[in-house]
Amino acid sequence: MNLIKNFIISVFYIFFLCLIQISILNPLFLFLRCYSYIYVLFILVYPYNKNKFVFLFLSFLIGWVIDHCMNTGGFHAFSSTLSAFLRLKFLHFFDGKNFINRNDFSIYELPLIRKMLYIFSLVFIHHFSLLILEMLKGTIFNRIVLFRTILSSIFTTILCIIYFFFRKIKH
Repeated sequence: MNLIKNFIISVFYIFFLCLIQISILNPLFLFLRCYSYIYVLFILVYPYNKNKFVFLFLSFLIGWVIDHCMNTGGFHAFSSTLSAFLRLKFLHFFDGKNFINRNDFSIYELPLIRKMLYIFSLVFIHHFSLLILEMLKGTIFNRIVLFRTILSSIFTTILCIIYFFFRKIKH
């Protein structure tokens, strides 16, 4: 019963993030086709000790919904699933022994510098894989992929840090 409740809450969270992404952030479209993908926040804040298969499925689902609305053919689904798969490795890297020894670990407990590095690293992997796939599609051969990745990652990281800042004030 608890698994179903968590799944339904996660689906509503995905719907809310997709709504923000599609209706507010996609039309903003920053310079040089650099987007801010706020839906990555779902991958960042999902509890690490929950069912990993459900998490991978939900990450694929959020990417698929964004792909469907942006007509990008699976790029977001792949990138969000890859980020979800690598998330645990990044948590191990940035929090090491503290992460391994605790079952109730939360990203909200990370020190600010580690949290920022964790967010930027995961966002960078997501954006880099997304933009590489776009490049292989043949639509942006005249753009510098690494430059766009860094700019998009910075914008998304700033939005995520703002979210965590307000989340911390709320608690």
